[in-house]
Formats: sequence, structure tokens, C-alpha cells
Amino acid sequence: HINFKFIFLFCVLSGCLFSQEDGEANSPLDGMILLKTIHDKFYHGPCKSYTFSQRNTHYRNDSVIRYSEWHEAIEFPDKFRINFDLAGKYVVFKKDSVFNYTGGAQVNRRSDSSSLLLLIGGMYYRQMEDVLIRLKNAGYDVHAFSEQVWNDKQIYVIGAKMNDLVSNQMWIDKKTLCIVRILETINVVDIMDMRFETHQPWCHGFVETKVSFRRNGHLEQVEEYFDIKQSNEAFPE
Repeated sequence: HINFKFIFLFCVLSGCLFSQEDGEANSPLDGMILLKTIHDKFYHGPCKSYTFSQRNTHYRNDSVIRYSEWHEAIEFPDKFRINFDLAGKYVVFKKDSVFNYTGGAQVNRRSDSSSLLLLIGGMYYRQMEDVLIRLKNAGYDVHAFSEQVWNDKQIYVIGAKMNDLVSNQMWIDKKTLCIVRILETINVVDIMDMRFETHQPWCHGFVETKVSFRRNGHLEQVEEYFDIKQSNEAFPE
């Protein structure tokens, strides 16, 4: 059981809450304290439901091999659909499962709690206790913490100490508190490096507009998002 009253008191005493002068978070002493601060700041902030399209550049051995365009819908905390083409090929993430469709018919289903969907906004529509459980199950040590400089930005890292690029970790822009990088080990051997390169203000938070994906140091895909629209329609399941 997590004593959040103690965490809040410790936060106040150690000065980890937002500065009144510049809106930035002062240096916390623990990754979980920073995560709690971010969760409080953006709780129910980003748009809950929206649609968008993306242009993809696909790479192999760091060379471009093809281009594609996908169309997507999100409903936080746990629904995400990607339409790959006009022939009925799409995928739906829902709750803790992912469903694949071809020709409009379901072809398989598997378990997938999608830590990426959680981190890009789903966690702001969940209670903090649930977020911590999900991150632990996804292999994140939220107490691990470091501060680094990356791409000329001051960065907080939750999940790893300095020079550790193997542990599951999230990199957070100190000024905006946006997640700008996620590293996760997939299938034991593959390290995925997801970089959120640009954002735009969105509702009471931010939305990503360009993301790149690297596997074991090699660029695999660059995604550029456009036609981002808030949606009031039912999620297209």
C-alpha cells in the first residue's frame, strides 16, 4: 500500500513541486515523486478522444525502404485503433488486449497492456496507484532517477541511473514535463528507443507530432502526425 500523504509531504519538504516563478519542477529525489508531480499536472488534461493521420518513413539498415500513411483513433486510457489500408487491415488495442483484423474480420488476439499508450496519455486517465502497478508490470523501476542533458535539453530520467540505456526508462523535458524519449526492452533482446521529437499544445496538455523508432540503435520508422482532431464520436471498435 502506498502512502500518498507521505509522498506529498515529502514532495513539499524537498521542494520537488512546481516553481511559482517558471513553472518547472525543481529537482526531485526519487522518480516516483516526479511521476506523481507529472500525473497531478496533466491529470485529465490531454484530450480524451481524438483522431489523426500519420505519414511514415520505413527504414532497414538505416536506409529508406518505403513510405506509408495510416489513420488512427485514440480514446484514453486504453483504446487505440490503427487503420493500415483501405482493404480492412487494422489493429485495435483495447483494455489489455490487441486485436488484428484483415478484410474486416478478426484474425487473432493477444494480451498487450501497451505501456506506450499508457505513457503518452493513458496514465492521465487512471488513478496513480493503477499507473504504478502497470509500470511495475512493464518492468519500470520508478524509484530509479537521474538528470541528464540530451539534445541541448535538461532531462529527467525515470527508471534508470546515468549511463544506463538498458533498463526500461522514460525521459522527461524538465521545462515542459513532456515525455521526449522512452527506452524499453522488447522480447528480452531488442531495445526499442522511441523519441518524441516535436509536440504541440493540446487541450490542457500536449500531443506528439513527430516520433522516431530505433531498434538496437538502428532507425526503423519515422512518423509525422497531421489532421489531429478532437473527437466526440464513439470509438471505432
